[in-house]
Amino acid sequence: MTRLTLRAFGPAQSAPNRTQALRAAFGAMAGLLITHAALWGLGRLFGLTDLGLLAHPLLMAPLGASAVLIYAVPSSPLAQPWSVVVGNTLAAVLALMALQLGLPPMATLGLAVLASLIAMAWARCLHPPGGAVALATVLADPAGMQASLIWMGLTVFAGSALLMGFGVAYHRALGTAYPVSPRPLPLAPAGGILRP
Repeated sequence: MTRLTLRAFGPAQSAPNRTQALRAAFGAMAGLLITHAALWGLGRLFGLTDLGLLAHPLLMAPLGASAVLIYAVPSSPLAQPWSVVVGNTLAAVLALMALQLGLPPMATLGLAVLASLIAMAWARCLHPPGGAVALATVLADPAGMQASLIWMGLTVFAGSALLMGFGVAYHRALGTAYPVSPRPLPLAPAGGILRP
């Protein structure tokens, strides 16, 4: 391997601004805590304590990845409100549909991610945590219509919307731009979905 090729495996990002890194980390932590508290309150409001669903946090792991995008790279097209809310929700809906097919688990996992990626690209809401939402939905396998609607509506849609909403307020308070005016990126002919 040449030295240039080896360098490609090293960090591609410049050294971070420590103040911005701390602000992003604090924002992500606060956003997730506020989102969790709001989801817990919504769960109580809708009587989900009777179903035992509040015994576990309603946050799902992919929201941690969404938080990194919203608070650390708010100008990325992948971090914009449409991408966060629609990308995550679309992935959950398609994963729930894949679960209805009765396929073996590995086929269901693959199909859920495949369908999610195609749909997010088509709807212009590509959001990398959406792939994780599809996986998490299949792995959680919410049984029954009520559990599926709670998972998709409360955990995924409301969780994404709350996290993004706090991100808007947080960035405004800091004087940073979020959301950023959309600039649609055309599909690349080869080598990736989005052009740099």
